[in-house]
Amino acid sequence: MDGMLALTIVCVIFAVGDFISDRTHAVIPVLLFATVTFLILFWSGIVPTTLFTDAGLMPISTMMTGLFIVNMGTLLDLKQFVEQWKVVVLGLAIVIVGGVLMFFVARPILGNNFAVALVGPITGGWVSAVVVNDAITALGSPESLKLAGVLSTIIVAVQGIIGYPLASLFLRKEARRLVSGYQDGSIQWTRTFFDSTGKSEAQPARKKLIPPLPERFQTPFILLGKSCIVALISFQLSLLTGGAVHKYVICLIMGVIAQEIGFLEHDVMKKSNCYGIGLVVCMVSILVFLTAVTPADVAALLPVVIGAFVIGLLSMFVIAIIVGKIFKFSWMMCCGITCSCLFGFPGTYVVSTEVAKQVGGTEDEEQMILDNVLPKMLVAGFICLTVTSVIITGIFINYLVV
Repeated sequence: MDGMLALTIVCVIFAVGDFISDRTHAVIPVLLFATVTFLILFWSGIVPTTLFTDAGLMPISTMMTGLFIVNMGTLLDLKQFVEQWKVVVLGLAIVIVGGVLMFFVARPILGNNFAVALVGPITGGWVSAVVVNDAITALGSPESLKLAGVLSTIIVAVQGIIGYPLASLFLRKEARRLVSGYQDGSIQWTRTFFDSTGKSEAQPARKKLIPPLPERFQTPFILLGKSCIVALISFQLSLLTGGAVHKYVICLIMGVIAQEIGFLEHDVMKKSNCYGIGLVVCMVSILVFLTAVTPADVAALLPVVIGAFVIGLLSMFVIAIIVGKIFKFSWMMCCGITCSCLFGFPGTYVVSTEVAKQVGGTEDEEQMILDNVLPKMLVAGFICLTVTSVIITGIFINYLVV
């Protein structure tokens, strides 16, 4: 297929998916729409299975994913993590302990490779799916692992449909508990305001080791160049470990460090105007596994997907409630935090604000709900979806069996 035509088809499908996601309030996520659409196009023969290669996206997918994971590291605010240390510990327990429990429960039921493929995506998101699929590719994409890669892709595609309603349900129950406590005086509250990025408006700017570049030097070329330097160093450090530490795990850590010392700006990929096309390339690195899938494969995977979510969510809910009791979190808040694994930011911001508006009877009650729920959900989303799931996925991929 002509390269420009292939690229146009890919980008238009993501564009339509983005529109539908917005109109349905993410009930139908972009990745779900794209997954279903590409499967229909491949199965019907309307487009060739070489679509992603013809579009020229595959050769740069690994590098672009590295850049995006570096960018995810720049989104993390260590000061906020320190303030919400209880949520950090809870998030670590949900992903690490819950992930281990999930693996050992799922392995005898679903099989070893399916167990590996579900742990990362359910405890995290698309980045974990990329790590799984990257490991399968490194093993030569054997037939025995084909469905494991597809499973991780399908889980990421549908997890928002499951995660958003569940999170909304648990957070509404938590919000009602908070309002009741606020009205009877058992819950004390100091007003704080959050902007659309989830940062407190009163949050002061922190001085860093490397002062920020003057605005005139924060150009796409310079910002992208700095991001590439960090990603390159990360890839080389991974090679020094002999691949024992996955390159994407190091990219995440280096992104956090680079942002903390001031070398990289917060959300540097958006500032460099590379976010849109870069995200398309990263999504393609997951969707490429759909090119070898048949309708029979998908039919065979449906009960596995259902089993994966049942086992995965129950494992994480159990751990969350047990650990949450230690920190005196309500079971509703613990379950809401668990659901943040399924969608992350900005979904954690959106669902928190929507619940506050629905349950808060007054402006004060609405803000009180936000102040109690939003910081926990934001930190949980980052620690579960961004940090820990990538690390635990990097460990579990070593258990893939050809």
